[in-house]
Amino acid sequence: MNKDIQELLEKASNLIDKNKFDEANETYKNAINQFPESHQLYHSFAISLIKQNQTKLAIEKFHQALELDPQNPNYNSDLGEMYRRIKKLDLSIEFNLRSVKISPESDNAHYNLGLAYLDNNNFEKAVLHFEKTLEINPKHGFALNNLGTAFFKSGKKEQSIEVCQKALNINPKNIQALKNLGAILLDINKIDEAISTFNKVIKLSPFDIYTHHTLTKLKRYSRDDPGLRLLKELPKHNQLSKKQETAYHFDYGKALDDLGEYDKAFYQYEKANKMINELRPKKNKNFDKFINGAKNLYSYDYINKLRPKNLSNNLQLTPIFIVGMPRSGTTLIEQILDMNSSIYGAGEINTLHDCIKKNIAQNELDTFETSLLKPQENFFYENIFNDYLNKLRDLSPECNFIINKTPGNFNHLGLIYLAMPNAKIIHAVRDPMESCFSNFTKFFDDYKFYDYGLKELGIYYKFYHLLMQHWKAILPKNFICDVQYEGLVNNIEKESRRITDFIGVEWEPSSLKFYENKRTVTTPSKMEVIKPIYKSSIARWKKFAKHLKPLYEIVKSYRPHDPEMDEFYKNLK
Repeated sequence: MNKDIQELLEKASNLIDKNKFDEANETYKNAINQFPESHQLYHSFAISLIKQNQTKLAIEKFHQALELDPQNPNYNSDLGEMYRRIKKLDLSIEFNLRSVKISPESDNAHYNLGLAYLDNNNFEKAVLHFEKTLEINPKHGFALNNLGTAFFKSGKKEQSIEVCQKALNINPKNIQALKNLGAILLDINKIDEAISTFNKVIKLSPFDIYTHHTLTKLKRYSRDDPGLRLLKELPKHNQLSKKQETAYHFDYGKALDDLGEYDKAFYQYEKANKMINELRPKKNKNFDKFINGAKNLYSYDYINKLRPKNLSNNLQLTPIFIVGMPRSGTTLIEQILDMNSSIYGAGEINTLHDCIKKNIAQNELDTFETSLLKPQENFFYENIFNDYLNKLRDLSPECNFIINKTPGNFNHLGLIYLAMPNAKIIHAVRDPMESCFSNFTKFFDDYKFYDYGLKELGIYYKFYHLLMQHWKAILPKNFICDVQYEGLVNNIEKESRRITDFIGVEWEPSSLKFYENKRTVTTPSKMEVIKPIYKSSIARWKKFAKHLKPLYEIVKSYRPHDPEMDEFYKNLK
């Protein structure tokens, strides 16, 4: 390399080290004007632009470096990595493949290609290139971490644990490996081991946001818990994004809730709810219009006229839908039923949504009824039934009863009946004060049906309740089975027998040990369904009662008469 170019590169590098980015950029521009054929200058400039978060300009400079030196494996790999970071995965794979072809023994080239395949959900190829990275460089800690992730995402959890342990054998302070191991242990319901692993992370990195967030969901805080002080001080030691700050207020609220400091906890929950509504656009759903539209469309005559005749079910498959308000016991019911050898719990899946969008309407689901005003006979059956059942069979070829536990499917019970009158609807019912307040205290990362807030939750509950009343009035009495959460908690055997009898399968004693279920639960209810039934969740809302009047005033008509609470709120100032 030309000595003058080397000096300019060193000068720019020194400026970058001192965070003098503007001066460094001017140095690079002047150097490139002086030596326009120097690919090293373009490449070095691109690296410095990455440090300045100028991704688009960095990619431009990498391309200019490659034009001058197209066979440079590092340039190809660096460009591939930049495209990965902006989610242009096809281009990322293309440039990383070039790098591997040029330099097949480069650990960095294989590693970056593995990352691109991992992000593209091609786990088999990701494993292949991470393993090649480690063959070249056995101490490549990042490759070990991501190999563990690739195994985990492809369902090979035991292999994932082995890889994490190998990474920790090389470096016991490998924080990412500890996080990965903790996540896997949590996924397979080894909660105590997961907590122990995450505690190791906290010892190494006391204010790690992700780890505190996870631990808050896993444990109950006590006053002498050292993690409580760290959690309280966490915002002072991190520059939180709006989303992270929102999650933090939920977490700190939960910690205060554990301690019995309900007023302070409510303040945190309320703050978190307000922040979510600032983060997300308002839904502005016209629930009255939606309900009236559903009632007008799905009348008794409409249902009776369009009910399919002579259904054939070559798959011999019975779809089960568990519906209701979020936080009403849907996950618990699924966990109990999934213990039955004839039933498979698929969790919250988008299968019905996808079938509706594919076969009936291309517009938003809350207006799709407009395309159903004058359907032909067997329209629902022909457009939904076989498509939905085939998708279910792919989920579990061996089980004849498959659960879709998406609470919001209560919107579509009329359509479900017309397409699949053999379906079984399990309706999870819970005291609206309990289910709404529970939603108020939880951060649903992707929930999109209602705005956050006590009044907003109350309005959504009213909409849900009135629509369910309509379905019960027009659909056959044996189509929907109500399961009261409080009754299930108080007598799990009686209720689980009643549910399995409704479905049409033999009751199995394993239902009583639902907490031993090995299936992965990803909803906020996870910690409640991996341990035996407990009753502390009943009437929890009353600890916060003085704050909940806006909610109570909306939902009191939809719960049993409660003169004690009526009097309480009447006298509340």
